[in-house]
This record gives sequence, structure tokens and C-alpha cells, in this order.
Amino acid sequence: MVGIPVLAAQRLPEGATAFGLLMSAYAGGNLVGFMMAGFLPRPSGKAMSMILISLMVAFGVVFAALGFIQSTWVDFTLMLPLGLGNGYIYIVLFSWVQTRVPKEMLGRMMSILAFSSYGLMPVSQAISGAVVKWNLDILFFSAGALVLLLALWTAFQHALKIFSESLAAQEVLADS
Repeated sequence: MVGIPVLAAQRLPEGATAFGLLMSAYAGGNLVGFMMAGFLPRPSGKAMSMILISLMVAFGVVFAALGFIQSTWVDFTLMLPLGLGNGYIYIVLFSWVQTRVPKEMLGRMMSILAFSSYGLMPVSQAISGAVVKWNLDILFFSAGALVLLLALWTAFQHALKIFSESLAAQEVLADS
């Protein structure tokens, strides 16, 4: 939300048009990802874990690269599949949470997820605003590096195995 407008204004020859294209690519990808989550069968536990980790790695690599790429169309091509993956995983994970959390706790859990998604956004934007004034390359590179570290950490968490097993168990119940 902070870096893309600055990137478009400072580095991409199309300026405001580039900003619109990049945001449209990501939003359009999200929309297609939402639809895919409704049409495609839910992946097995192991496959879902791999999709989640792969998507996190892709986000990290693309974020780190965005600060250095000076082509709107290359950025567009990178943002589209990221949006697609984000939309897909968003629906699948939120559906999983809603089926796993006890009904009496669902409102609380969804409020925690909403807070972590939207409530912390201004904090992230304030930090990004300070960093982007200092150096645009560092903003994108550090964001990408942090996401890659998070992906690496997530890959070795026991909770990811539990998540995979619970997805597989839901699949068996659905087949019964």
C-alpha cells in the first residue's frame, strides 16, 4: 500500500498508469483466486502445506525483486499470480478456520483474524512510510527477506503438520 505507489512514481515510466496496472493485476488475481477456491477441490493436507509455503516464498522473492525491476509489465506479470495465490489461500484458510473453531468462539477468532489483517495495517504502513523515505530498495528487499524468513520458520513448525493432518482428516470425513 505504501511501496507500490512510490515505486510507480519513481521507477516505472508509466507513473500513475503503472500503479493502476499493478494494483489491478493483484486485485484481478485475487478475484480469480477466490473463484478457483470455490471451483477446485480442496487440496490434501500435504499439498496445502506445500501451496502455503510456496506462496510465502513467492511473495518474499517478488517483494524483494520489485524494488529492483524497472518494467511495469514484468511487475504486472509478477503481481497477477501473487494475487491469484493470495485469493485462493485466503478462502481456503478462512474456510478451514471456520470449520475448526468451536461455534461459540468463532466470532472471537474472526475478530482476531480481522485485527491482524486490518487493525495492524496502519502500523505496517507507518513503518513502511518511514523506510520508503529513507530508501525504496531497502523497503522492498527487507519486506521480501522478512517474508522469506517467515516462510522458512513456518516450514519447520509442528503446527503446519497439525494443519496438514486436520485437512486430511476433513477430507476423509467429507468422503464418508
